[in-house]
Parts: sequence; C-alpha cells; structure tokens
Amino acid sequence: MLRLKGAVAHYAWGDRFALPELLEITADGRPWAEIWYGTHPRGPAQIDESLHLPAPSYLADEVGELPFIVKLLAAAQPLSLQTHPTAAQAAIGFARENATGIALDAPARMYSDPHAKPEMVIALHRFDALCGFVDSKQAIAQCNEAGAPDIAEHVRSHGVAATARAILNAEPFNAPASASRAMQQLNEHHHDPRSAVALLMHHVRLAPGEALFLDAGCVHAYLSGLALEVQGSSDNVLRAAFTNKHVDLAEFFAVAELSPTGDARVSTETLSAITTAYRSPAPFSVMRHEVNGTFSLTTTTEHTILMCTSGSVDALTRGSGAYLARNETVELHGTATLYSVSA
Repeated sequence: MLRLKGAVAHYAWGDRFALPELLEITADGRPWAEIWYGTHPRGPAQIDESLHLPAPSYLADEVGELPFIVKLLAAAQPLSLQTHPTAAQAAIGFARENATGIALDAPARMYSDPHAKPEMVIALHRFDALCGFVDSKQAIAQCNEAGAPDIAEHVRSHGVAATARAILNAEPFNAPASASRAMQQLNEHHHDPRSAVALLMHHVRLAPGEALFLDAGCVHAYLSGLALEVQGSSDNVLRAAFTNKHVDLAEFFAVAELSPTGDARVSTETLSAITTAYRSPAPFSVMRHEVNGTFSLTTTTEHTILMCTSGSVDALTRGSGAYLARNETVELHGTATLYSVSA
C-alpha cells in the first residue's frame, strides 16, 4: 500500500477552510478547490514516503497511468456551467488543437488529452448542483414560479433545448421576478442574466453519502459544498458561462446534451454491514466502507485508490489516500469512513 500526497489546486471558486479542516492543517488564506489523487499530468499525486527525498517519487512513475482520478472538492461558490466530451470527441478535439499549435497549458485550450471524463460526485457534507435539463412541463412550472413567463412561453413554443441555447446565447428575456435558489447562488457571484438557464435544469441537493453520475454531454454546474469526486483521467472541459476561464459556445453546443434527462442520482447497494456500492455506468467502481474495528480488503482490479474521509485507520487519516495494486491485501484497524475506487 502506497500512501499518497495529493496535488492541490487553488482555483478561485475553492473554499478557504473546508479542505484544510478536513486534512487538519492550518488554512493559509488561499482558496483550496481540489486535491487530486491520480496520475494526470495536470495534478500528479506523489508517493508520501518519498517526500523527504531530494526528488519525490510520483505515483505514475511507480504504477503507470491510472484510468481515473480521485479528488477532494470544496466549492465555496459556483463552478462554471460545463460539460465533458465522449472519448471520440476528445480524441478529435485533442488532435485538432495540437494541429493548430495551441499549447497544452494555454488558457484557450479545451482538450488537454484524448480521453473522456465521466464523473461521479459523492457528497461529504451537503452538496448543491445543477445537473441536466428537466422536461418541458417542469421547466414551464419552474419558470412560472420564478416569474419568467416569457421564458416559459419560449419553452412551450420551442422546447427546453432551444430555450437553453437562446439563454446561453444571451438572447433577450425579461429578468425573472423571483430568482430561484440556484439562480440566487449563481447571481451572488456572477451578475449574468444567463443564470436563468437554471430554471430549465435539475437543482439537486445531496445529503452526505449521496451521489450523482455525470456522463459525457451532461451539462452541470456544482454550486457549493464538499465532496469526493471520481472521474476518468482527463481534464477536458467545455464551458458555457459563469467563469473567467475560456468559453467557446460553439464547441460547448457541439458536445452538450440539452434535451431533458432523468435524475442523475446514483443508486446504492448494501453489500455487507459496512460496505455500500455505488451503481452507475461509470468505467470505475466506487464503494463506501463504514469501519469500526478491523477492515480487510483484497483488490481484484489493476488499480485501487483508498480514501479516508472521516476518522482514521492505522496510517490513513482523514483526508488522506493510498494506492493498492492488483491482488494486494490490507488489514486496517480503527474507526473511519473509507471509499475504495477501482478499475
């Protein structure tokens, strides 16, 4: 078992206190947005035991490339409205941007790799998100409740997808008389009339332990909260609004699914007195283990990351992670909530 040191990302939307408190370290005044536990070059995890050496060892150097990333995510304000490509779309976009000479670290770069980015987000505290579009009936009801009759009429005449396009293209609509809760969260940080797109979307509030799965094309915006995120090993993001980062609406619309979708909540299955599995179409498996005493795990897949999100078990304390290879067995002792991610 290799104990890991994750790569910290200090994005503007991050929370100054949530992740330092989780890791039980002193906040430094910066926004702590994400901690990456994986091998993606934009945020490679290090082997914790090597940190005292002149040249720390990275997980990728020891085990090769992982097909997924595990992240701790803390949002103090909404993230951008965004979506992610399929593997085929990512391969085309990556090749196109390479051919046009856009540097991998350029702000305008949208495809940093040729991979898909399916993702599951599991709430550690209450977590709010916009995720996918509702059907016309619900959209009209949400618009009427917010005092946006012209948007409701546009949905009635043209459908949800066309109305979402119109709002994001900044076509003129009257401001809703009474902003929805999601709109209020967006407007607190982004004075942007496109926040009305929230009236067409599912606003999901997750309790601790509940999860969402977002496949390619799913339009979403995380609004606030602390979560564990598991995703394909990619950083391909197409943004439409609510950000200072690069926005390309043409590319966003080429990838985004604007038609109504069902609830993205993930179903769970109780496997034992301590273990719960999250069931989704993801190319990785996620399980939660509520440990009180001795916990044994034998891995059956090529790669497994074990994350501790509360309490402690032996060398794993709250907010820390470890890597396990295939056919590795560990026995840990303590009281903790652990998540195992495998592929």
